[in-house]
Amino acid sequence: MEPYTPKYPLHTLSNALEVLNVISQSTSSDGMTLSAISEKLSLNKSTIHRILDTLLAYHFVEKTPGVIKTYRLSWGAYKIGNSVPKYHTLNSSSYATIIEELSNKLNRSCILSINNEYASVTIYKVDPLSQLPAQALIGARNPLYATASGKLFMLNFTNEEIKNYFQHTDIKKFTSNTILNYIDFLDELTKIKTNNFAMDNNEYEENSSCIAMPIRDYTNKIVAAISVNYSTDEVSEAIIEDIKIHLRKGCDQISSYLGYNIF
Repeated sequence: MEPYTPKYPLHTLSNALEVLNVISQSTSSDGMTLSAISEKLSLNKSTIHRILDTLLAYHFVEKTPGVIKTYRLSWGAYKIGNSVPKYHTLNSSSYATIIEELSNKLNRSCILSINNEYASVTIYKVDPLSQLPAQALIGARNPLYATASGKLFMLNFTNEEIKNYFQHTDIKKFTSNTILNYIDFLDELTKIKTNNFAMDNNEYEENSSCIAMPIRDYTNKIVAAISVNYSTDEVSEAIIEDIKIHLRKGCDQISSYLGYNIF
């Protein structure tokens, strides 16, 4: 999320928000003393006291009992914050515009997928006018283990869940490059986690590859993925690097809207 500087700042409100931010970052379950907050923000104690008194009235903070009084966030703050995710969903994001712009820049098919019942499901697709459309259809269900987006979704799984998936899924060899066993797939996921992108190297269709990057929400969960298709024969390392740059920008935009890593 891009930083924003208010045009007409209210300093009292700004100070109150800074107090909430400082308390939220406390590592102690008891919160912080008034003196500690004052020192952290370089504001005098009387100002901090008045702010805390108002926040107490709105149940944004609470004062702990005991000899040493400390302040911590309370349920009023939770109630306000907990309402945010319902306004910031994948469906309410501008993913269509972002993916259309991505497709136009790269002149390639771009696909948005989600994980649904152990399948990578295509929910949106844009094909460039100058090329034949990608074979993926809206609603198409593709195997997690053989597609770039599917591999990303499996980063949400524990090792035990991945093992169970391989034991209870009909693993098919679509091409000579399809990964067929659990151990090799774990190695693949390790690389994907490090690189923060996944590739399908002719694993699902011959001479058809794609690169995918994750869309994460405020819980750090991968909730969707955008993939870019390309023909293996006509793509160089330079072109792949260019795809990565634009793809990462698009995924970061949507992830930011969903609350991922915005602070």
